Amino acid sequence: MQADCYICFRPIDYTLRSPDPYSFVIDETIPLARGGTLTHDNSGAAHRWCNAVKGTHSLAWAREQVARLISQGKAPQRATSNAAGSIRCSDWFRGGE
Repeated sequence: MQADCYICFRPIDYTLRSPDPYSFVIDETIPLARGGTLTHDNSGAAHRWCNAVKGTHSLAWAREQVARLISQGKAPQRATSNAAGSIRCSDWFRGGE
């Protein structure tokens, strides 16, 4: 089962590649910069854009901020297709280029 974004609660298209704003990333619920850990219980699936909005803020703050931006029409446009293909491990090391 593929999880929805735990910030905006919308589906994630797991075929999208970075730097697409709606591609999949793992977010630390409590950011590492604020003492969070790299553990399963401190992470959730998120869109790249939602994760960027959250930054080092709390999950509650991010959910409110993302909802506000979406309601104001300030969210990036959703991709219509994934012409880029599948993600390879080497893409991660090169920053998805």
